[in-house]
Amino acid sequence: MYLIKSIFFITITIFLAVVLEAMTLNSVEKVSAVNSSFKELSANHKNYSKDVTLSQIIYSEKSTKGLMDLLINNEEKTFKHITHKKFVKNVYQKSRYMPLWFSNKGVKTRELRDLFHAIKSDITLDAKGTMLKKSKLLEQKVAALNNKNTHQQLNLDIQLSDLYRSYVGYHIYGAIQWWGFQKKLSSLRRHKISADWVTHNPKYDIAELMFTHSLPQIIAATTPNSFNYHQLYKELARLRKVQKQGGWKKIPSSSQLRYGKKGKIVSQLINRLKSEGDYTCKGNDGTFGPCLKKAIKRFQKRHGMGQTGTITKYTRKKLNLSVNWKINKILLNLDRIKRLPDQAEERFIMVNIPDFRLYYKENGREKLSMRVVVGDQKHHTPIFSNKISFIVLNPYWIIPDSIVKKEMIPNILKNPNYLQERGYEVRKSYVLSRPTINTQNIDWARVLRNGQTKKYKFMQPPGPKNALGKIKFKFPNQFAVYLHDTPAKKYFKKARRDFSHGCIRVSQPNALLATFAPHERSVNYNRAQRILRGKKKTQLNLSKQVPVHIVYLTAWVKNDGLLHYRNDIYNYDSKQRRTIY
Repeated sequence: MYLIKSIFFITITIFLAVVLEAMTLNSVEKVSAVNSSFKELSANHKNYSKDVTLSQIIYSEKSTKGLMDLLINNEEKTFKHITHKKFVKNVYQKSRYMPLWFSNKGVKTRELRDLFHAIKSDITLDAKGTMLKKSKLLEQKVAALNNKNTHQQLNLDIQLSDLYRSYVGYHIYGAIQWWGFQKKLSSLRRHKISADWVTHNPKYDIAELMFTHSLPQIIAATTPNSFNYHQLYKELARLRKVQKQGGWKKIPSSSQLRYGKKGKIVSQLINRLKSEGDYTCKGNDGTFGPCLKKAIKRFQKRHGMGQTGTITKYTRKKLNLSVNWKINKILLNLDRIKRLPDQAEERFIMVNIPDFRLYYKENGREKLSMRVVVGDQKHHTPIFSNKISFIVLNPYWIIPDSIVKKEMIPNILKNPNYLQERGYEVRKSYVLSRPTINTQNIDWARVLRNGQTKKYKFMQPPGPKNALGKIKFKFPNQFAVYLHDTPAKKYFKKARRDFSHGCIRVSQPNALLATFAPHERSVNYNRAQRILRGKKKTQLNLSKQVPVHIVYLTAWVKNDGLLHYRNDIYNYDSKQRRTIY
């Protein structure tokens, strides 16, 4: 009897196991069929991997439908507070209307952490600006988000994408309102003041970058490496610390501020210079000694002043500039560098207009620096980049029509012998083989009155009085400006050197010519010197064009590693407004 019961029990157990296995297989097939139907019906089925889960598919379908509804059917409401409508539409089309900051598992932690960290750690952003405020608000919304509320999540996803575009665009292009500045330059030109600034526009597709690179990679790749941008950014960080500490106390006028004196005001001055890195000696005994004099000289050098080591009225004025003023100056110039060409150049020339200096760099090292004369207050030297393609020895000066109208003809009317006394020539063509014309027989008042000045080509032949001197470095451009020598050497001795009609006069043309000789077969320095002793015009064509960057930086870090400030000679700083982010 016991044996029969055992056999019966085993039989029942086997039967139940078989039935259970059949049910399990059937269930799996049904689930698989459900998954397959979802895949086939889904607009995103091509994006699914073989091991996609049912929850992922459900989340995808729900999100896609929700995003399409928000971005297409409820466009007006969705974009009411969105800054970059075109960008947002573009990225969600690229993602096939899938969320970019959330998944079925919730927040995409790494991506959001990268975004919020980048904004928080960017010291160029204003503490009270819209970018930080918006970032903080969205971070709070993410933290308080109920993942079950898909509509809320998708709205937040769109806002985060908009924030991403705002920040990356700011990081790449800066905050200067260039369109407004260009309108101000147009106004200057209408008032007969030559003024031009050509901005370089970095060409990045931010939507494409978003899908192919992480935000830290994008920031690293798009941060300028030229014009000592990184060093200037470090100086900004140092000044931000001073700002948090309340800034600097003003240095009062005091009889203590003389060599050999001692007192509280001297001690205050030492602390002031220490905070900017100019005073490098240890301690502070409140004595005006050699160390303080050296620090004052360095401060004066950095601010473009004569290095006397004494506290003049002008030096004290510069010492009493607020930390906020200096921070704003650096922010403006960081944004200017963002709009300069950022490329690894083996050799290049930079002319900084407010500094009145030219710098020649080769393989990252400064090989030459010299004083220059730049455009005056009615003829601003234009800001742009180009490449030197040829050099002219013993050049003719082809006189621009604007100078002919405003200066040459008025002087002829006052003095009929004006052209002959100065050796000027007039032709009907720029072809030098054509004969000159007899200017005594021309009614210049009528020519000027009838606007016929362009019929006559005024030029000055090579010689000691030629306005271009003995050497001209040409980079053909729409402004007709170039680098050249000059017979008027006295102007290089002045501290402020804005005296030209827009071209850049160089104080050491032979030294600049010598930098081309090792790289160009056409430039034999000794042969060039022999040619320069004569008057024959000679053109030297370059096989490798040399970049020239004419810039306008009023705060920048020089190759000496020091932060320098210069006066805003064309009042461009005041004309360039930055959007407060």
